[in-house]
Amino acid sequence: MLGILSNHYLNCAVLGWFFAQAIKGVAESIIDRKLRLDRFFGSGGMPSSHSALVSALVSMIFILKGFASVEFALAASFAFITVYDAANVRYEVGEQAKIINQIIENWNVDNFEIRSKRFKELMGHTKLEVAMGCVLGCIISLLYWILFLK
Repeated sequence: MLGILSNHYLNCAVLGWFFAQAIKGVAESIIDRKLRLDRFFGSGGMPSSHSALVSALVSMIFILKGFASVEFALAASFAFITVYDAANVRYEVGEQAKIINQIIENWNVDNFEIRSKRFKELMGHTKLEVAMGCVLGCIISLLYWILFLK
C-alpha cells in the first residue's frame, strides 16, 4: 500500500482531481446554501476535474522527467485528448441533453416512462472551466514538488 503513495505522478493526478472536485462541491454548496454532495463527485462545473487531473500529471512528468521524455509525450497526448473531450464533445452532449429534456417536458404524451426520463445536462465544461482546471493542476504539481521533492 505504501508503494503506491510514493508514486509522485499518481499523487499529483489524484490531488488535481480531488481539489477540483472539492472546490466545485464547496462552491456550489455555498451558492445553493445547502450541502451539495453530488457536486463533490459529479462531472461538469468549475473547475474541470478532468483537466486538473491530466494537467497535474503532465506537469509533474515535465518537472521530474523533462520535456523531451517519452513519458511527457505520452502524458501530453493523453491530456490533449482529455481536455478536448471535456471542452467540446462532452460539453455538446450536455447541450443536446438540455434540448432533449425540454422536448420531453413539453411533449404532450401520457407515457409516464417517457415523461419522467431526464438526461444529465451537466456533462462537459466551458473553455474557462477547462482552463481553470489546467491552471489548478499545474499549481498542484508545482506545490507538490516544492513541498515534497525539492
